[in-house]
Amino acid sequence: MKKKRIEQNEIKRYFLIIAAFLSFMILSLLFFLSWLQQDVEVSSRKTVATNVERQSYHLKSVLDIQFNYLTGMASYMGEREDLFCQENKRLIQSIVKEQDLNLIGIMKADGHTYYNNGARKNVKNRGYFKKVMQGQKIMSPPLESKVDGRTKVILAVPIYRNGKVTGALGASYNVGALNQMLFNDIYDGIGFSMIIDTSGKIISFDSGLSYRKIGINDNVYDFYTKSGEVAEETMKSAKVNIKKQKSGILVLKEKNAMSYLAYEPLHINNWMLCYMVPQSKAQEEFQFIGNKEVILFAVIGVGVITFFILIFQRTSMKQKKMREIASRDGLTQLYNKAGTEQRIKEWLHSDRSKSGAVLMMMDVDYFKQINDNYGHAVGDRVLYKIGHLLKSSFRENDIVGRIGGDEFLIFMEGITSEEFAVRRMENLQQYLRELPIEELEEHTLTCSMGAAFMPKDGTTFGELYKHADEALYTTKRNGRDGFRIYHEVEEKKV
Repeated sequence: MKKKRIEQNEIKRYFLIIAAFLSFMILSLLFFLSWLQQDVEVSSRKTVATNVERQSYHLKSVLDIQFNYLTGMASYMGEREDLFCQENKRLIQSIVKEQDLNLIGIMKADGHTYYNNGARKNVKNRGYFKKVMQGQKIMSPPLESKVDGRTKVILAVPIYRNGKVTGALGASYNVGALNQMLFNDIYDGIGFSMIIDTSGKIISFDSGLSYRKIGINDNVYDFYTKSGEVAEETMKSAKVNIKKQKSGILVLKEKNAMSYLAYEPLHINNWMLCYMVPQSKAQEEFQFIGNKEVILFAVIGVGVITFFILIFQRTSMKQKKMREIASRDGLTQLYNKAGTEQRIKEWLHSDRSKSGAVLMMMDVDYFKQINDNYGHAVGDRVLYKIGHLLKSSFRENDIVGRIGGDEFLIFMEGITSEEFAVRRMENLQQYLRELPIEELEEHTLTCSMGAAFMPKDGTTFGELYKHADEALYTTKRNGRDGFRIYHEVEEKKV
């Protein structure tokens, strides 16, 4: 029992070491994957921010091109004494056909304006007109068309004649359409963009309706704070950045979904270009890492399981071997007394016990004289030879053990025939007489045996052992070198 507890403690310590190693490996792997995911997060945010920065630059470049085009036309028109001359009128009509500009108007110094569609209007009270007449190149605040709902701005440049501003050339530009065009080729068009001012007011939207819930009349700061997608402190920092015309990125969190909202200054009217994209789409280019992680986890998982199975098998085999060694007699390599008893009891408690069995007990005759006359070394050699003889004389499934100095036990399962058992004992005695041991010279080995049958002579190990022992001592009392069967001895007594 003590030995069993020691084995259990050894196994426990062994598995604790393995568990500690596996825990360390798993924690290290989780740390690495966490670090890798953080790196993906940082990289994906940088990519979004870079894309918005590029598109902001592109948008400003497009507007600069329009301004330069209008400036060129204004320079040409300034050479005419009458700004509303037919040549200038035809010119603005041709510009509309060739450019992305919508309504184009020639403005005189008094505010009277002629448009390419023939309409006339006075714009002297408009803010952009006052500034352009001061010689500034100007883009007006956004105007929402009552006809198509599109957000437009007025691009206006001064017209000079003899170094003085004599009028202006202006054109309406659909900044919303430009805004949408910028992001069509990014992230497969998933997400949406908008232009906002420093107060959070939305200047224009693209058409990404399926990816946004915010409306044209919402304030960006208030909407995402009230919806709980951005913490108030985080939004305050973003507001400071936007007022200072600094770029940045917000992480929007809604239930189980996350999105990035990047903002970048346009350097036009203090506007900011914003773009929102789902995190899953932003990290799509890094999806291969996630796939590799799954494969890595699977490989490591299989490896760990295989390792654990191999360790378990090896440990089981080792423990089995240790138990086998512990149950063996060191000299004869037969089972020792404890091992013999344990295996016989296991068999008696199994379903195989229904087949019956015979328990034979054997003592070497006058073994003490062999030790006294020839020495213990010769005695040990005799026992070794007998052990080898017994192992070779019985079946593999028979239980053969040395239970004392010169005492041996043989348990043969499935044997109920007394004639068969008698032949086996006679053969064993004959083999023993013929066993060659040089040191014994002319001395012949003999043995005394007793047998008890299961279930006739008993059904437990204790009963069978006791009765086989009684039959053995009957043999010894009758001159040794023979055998007896327990129930035959009892019948003679009666």
